Amino acid sequence: MKRKIILASHGNLSNGLLDTAKMIIGNIPYEVETYSLVPGKLAEDYANELKIEIDANLDTEYIILTDLYGASVFTAMYALVERENVRLFSGTNLNLLLAVCVEYPDKLMDEDVDQITKDAQRGLKHVSRVVEEEEDF
Repeated sequence: MKRKIILASHGNLSNGLLDTAKMIIGNIPYEVETYSLVPGKLAEDYANELKIEIDANLDTEYIILTDLYGASVFTAMYALVERENVRLFSGTNLNLLLAVCVEYPDKLMDEDVDQITKDAQRGLKHVSRVVEEEEDF
């Protein structure tokens, strides 16, 4: 099964994610398309175009990564999950994109999706400075 990754976001986040992923891993072994919602455009228009493409390519696994759960881009893409060849993730980050590109080359199974989501969540950390006391020698 072929795979196509769709990075869909508000503004240019999707372009930045793709650019950064390419910097880290080089060529991405799948077709990747970015969608950037900008003022004056509707995410539903893009989702409708994508729906036609997905329905014409049932042998392709579409993995859609969106930025904000419940926001307009996510909501437009959510209509596509009725199709068996579509996987939708929200709250995308670089960890998630890299995992889909490198660690899971085969069609995603439900257990893969669960693991990818957990791994992407583990990448979110709050880091604070630790001040160590000086030791007397």
